[in-house]
Amino acid sequence: DDADNNAGNTSEEVSDEATQAQTDEVEPTKATKRRKVVHHRSKLADLLQNCSDEGSYSEVTRYLSSMGPSSIDVEISSLCYGAHDLDDGLHLLHLASLWLVEACESNQSFEAVNAYLHRFLHVHSNIIIQIDTDVKEDDEKENLTEDEEDPQKLKLKEFAHTIAQLRQKQKAASNRLQGKMQHTICLLR
Repeated sequence: DDADNNAGNTSEEVSDEATQAQTDEVEPTKATKRRKVVHHRSKLADLLQNCSDEGSYSEVTRYLSSMGPSSIDVEISSLCYGAHDLDDGLHLLHLASLWLVEACESNQSFEAVNAYLHRFLHVHSNIIIQIDTDVKEDDEKENLTEDEEDPQKLKLKEFAHTIAQLRQKQKAASNRLQGKMQHTICLLR
């Protein structure tokens, strides 16, 4: 009888262990389902986010240089679809402007970077102008009244500041290249 009870306990222990093993297998599956799945609008958006986390955007320039003009246009256009898309698109526009600032500072692929910058500004100029106007109006209103900063307004101000920085960096890179060309022309004469 004791042998039968021990055998019964052993089979109960085995079935409890099997149930626990099944539970362990199910729990990771539930945990994976609970994770938020993030799908980016485009490969460029995904790459900008990854490079932002790493702190260097050189991979973005390398990626775009391997593409054709129409593909680059689609990638840049997909960053933000208009003023109605600023909830998601503003972050991507800001990351793209940070990439362009870094690309202007790098002194590499000047023509390509300027072409990307031109396309970026051409596609998103209406949004950039609207944000710049809104930020300037908010600054004037803040001078009249002190109010707590809205997180969205802070993001808009940060983006406007980055665009201003991009303007300065591009102008500096252009002046540097123009100076080198002028120096070369003087040496040839």
